[in-house]
Order: sequence, then C-alpha cells, then structure tokens
Amino acid sequence: MKTTLPLSVIICTFNRADYLKQVFQSLISQTLMREKYEIVVIDDGSSDNTKEVVASYIKAIPIKYFYQNNAGLASAKNHGVYASCGEILLFLDDDDIADPNLFGEHLKTHGNYPEKFYAVLGYTDWALHLNVTPLMRYVTEVGCFMFAYPYIKNGDILDYPFFWGGRSSCKRTFLIEHGVFTPVFRFGCEDIELGYRLSKHNLKVIYNNEAISYMIRPVGFDDFCKRLIKQGRSQYRFSRMYTEEEEVQKWCEMPGHEKAWEETKPIFDAKRRSALALEEIAQMKLDMGLGLDKQTETLLHQAYRWVFKACKIKGIVEAKEEHACTLASLPNSAYGSKNK
Repeated sequence: MKTTLPLSVIICTFNRADYLKQVFQSLISQTLMREKYEIVVIDDGSSDNTKEVVASYIKAIPIKYFYQNNAGLASAKNHGVYASCGEILLFLDDDDIADPNLFGEHLKTHGNYPEKFYAVLGYTDWALHLNVTPLMRYVTEVGCFMFAYPYIKNGDILDYPFFWGGRSSCKRTFLIEHGVFTPVFRFGCEDIELGYRLSKHNLKVIYNNEAISYMIRPVGFDDFCKRLIKQGRSQYRFSRMYTEEEEVQKWCEMPGHEKAWEETKPIFDAKRRSALALEEIAQMKLDMGLGLDKQTETLLHQAYRWVFKACKIKGIVEAKEEHACTLASLPNSAYGSKNK
C-alpha cells in the first residue's frame, strides 16, 4: 500500500537532460520540507543522458524515476498520476525552474480551497538570465499565444480553459474518480480536454500568482511556428471528440477554418518571410541600442499575429486531411458505416 504524501510533483520529459539539471537544481531550494513531497519523473523514451541526470540528484531531492517507450505527453502524465502517491498533484514542465516557495504556495491554496474540484494555476515568467526577445514578449504578454496572464488577476476563480499543463495542480482523487488524460494527445490540448471533462464535475481553477515558475528555454520564430502547427493538429483531434459541443468547436477554432485556409495558403510563405524580415529589423535596432519604435513594434506584432494564427489553421487542416485519408483507406463497409 502506498504511503500518502501531501504533494507529488510530476515532471514528464523527453531528451531535455540539460534543462532537467536546472529544474532539479531549483527544487533543492524548496522551502517545503522534503518529507512532504516527491518528484515523479516520467522519461518518455529519451535517448540522451536523462536517466544519469536523474540518478545524480537522487540524494538531493526525493525522486522516483520511470521510463516508458515514447508515447507522448498525455500518456506520460497518466503514468505520473498512477505512479504518484500525493494528495495534491502538481504538473511541472521539464523546462521550468521553480521559485523556492512554489510547492508551498500550491499546497497553501489547496488548503484554502479543500473541496476536491478545486485546482490551482500558478504563474510562469521567463527566467531572469534569458534575453527576452520581442517575440518572447509578444507570445506571452501581447498575443497571449502561450499564456493569458494579462487577462486574469490573483485569486480569480477560473474555468477549465485555465487548467494549463505544466503550471497547475489538482487533487489526485478528483482525477482518479473522474478521468485522466486522453493518450491521443501527444502534444497540446491534453490539459484543456481533460479540464473540459472535469468541468462537468464542477472543476474550478484558482489563480495564485505567488506560485511561481520560470521558463528557461528561449523561444524562436521557427520553433514557435512548429509548436503552433502541432497545437492546431491537437485542436482538430479535440474538436472531433465533441462534434456537437459548440463551446469546444469555438475553442478549437473550427468555425470558418476552411475558408480561412483558402485565403491564407497562397500567401502563407510570403507572410512568414515578411515576419522574419521585420523581426530582423527590430532585433538590429535593439542591438544598436536604438530601442523599438512604436511603428516597427506595431508592424511586427501584426505580422506575428497573422503568421501564428495561420500556423494553427495549417495544423487543423493537415490533421483534417490526414483523418480523411485514414477514413478513405478503410474497407468500403467500414467507411460506409462511418458515414451513415
């Protein structure tokens, strides 16, 4: 029988050993006594030295390590849920370092809201050592493609779209009773889809801006475009699970996506190159100490917004086309039964 602890911190990782070192180093300084928590690391098929990095911190922090063949983020999170023994589960990304009070703040808020349907959302900022580029500032503070913190305030009681993976915690019993992550999601939407299901059981999310973590991995234009394409693909999968739910269809940006892609596709590459050129100009001005004038900033933000929204649409369309090809490849009888 498992010994129950107040807190289990679940970290799912894949080939990020160097970042993981920094994460573990930050956890050594937690103000919460180590006998009150465990770190559950789920290695999702890494081929780097992740296992060795974990082993090097075993004596410094209470770690449990589990390896699985690569199956994606949702599967790894489920592995962590079932391997954990904490009353509270905190999901921490493998590229986020923790403020010394992170664990304690999550537990404190759960203590203030003990009902099992309450979850807690913490605050994530860029690590202090990073050079926060115009793009990084845009995706978090302006366009809110990563976080939407400008729209919420400390203590807000929020609905399921704020059950953000990597910075949220919840009661373990609530997940076990009402459902865990859907393994089809390898990246993106696994948290919101679960949150949507849990909302049928009154899930509420409390925002605590003192539960702080810091993202240590910088974001570049090309990588962020790829991220958003993956996000769009996951949104399509999410939408297919709830085809009659207007709320889900809207969140997944399904209405009008076909027409939007017809208009977007012919100019997608040109717009992408234009955004990169504007980004280069903006960075040159910053490097020269000239600052970013309002006109350049406005043009850059407009370019970012267009390209990033287009990337999500591209992902939706790609996933939809793949789904159609899969259906078409089925035997006629099976295909016919799907369309009756």
